[in-house]
Amino acid sequence: MKNQFKHNDDGTTHIFVESKSKHWSGKHIIIIDTEDWDKVKGCKWSIGGSSRRSDGYPYATTNIPHPDGGWYYYNWQGKERRQRRRIVLQLHHLIMGKPQKGKVIDHINHDGIRTGLDNRKDNLREVTPSQNSQNQRSRKNSSSQYKGVHWYTQTNRWRAKLKHRSKSIHVGYFACEHQAALAYNEKALELWGENALLNEVKTQEETAG
Repeated sequence: MKNQFKHNDDGTTHIFVESKSKHWSGKHIIIIDTEDWDKVKGCKWSIGGSSRRSDGYPYATTNIPHPDGGWYYYNWQGKERRQRRRIVLQLHHLIMGKPQKGKVIDHINHDGIRTGLDNRKDNLREVTPSQNSQNQRSRKNSSSQYKGVHWYTQTNRWRAKLKHRSKSIHVGYFACEHQAALAYNEKALELWGENALLNEVKTQEETAG
């Protein structure tokens, strides 16, 4: 049974998925450009994702017959079984095509649980793994409301840091959480330019209010 869907007046199509997986159970909406409907309509879409990470997010996935055909064999409860060879396909790869060597497809926006499910072409871009890992919100267990900022007990100050090319980069210690967030933004822009995910820093007036 294929997914239910709805073509919208704004040029997008919503694909409805009800997941029973352990980490992504519930109802989800996958968003695509309606012009890409012919690429995806023949597949049964489900929800997968990097559930082992606190900042993981779901994405749309399906599986299709392996182009070389054939079977693979496995043992289950003492009996040998076989299953047709299939490959897992992620929706953003189907829409954007295979990225260049050393690149990945990144979802630009971070709209809560829909992150990874908004597969409009305007929301997809080809980036390096470093740029992709940078484009993530602050972890849920962070002591700060800002990405790249946490309270450092050894100095009793807010510390700003980030990771670039698998290396941790110390930005500085700050008395004010907002100053640390601004310093993070400045360094992120220096390293990643337009691909940087910046903190929306509140002013003192907004904080007081």
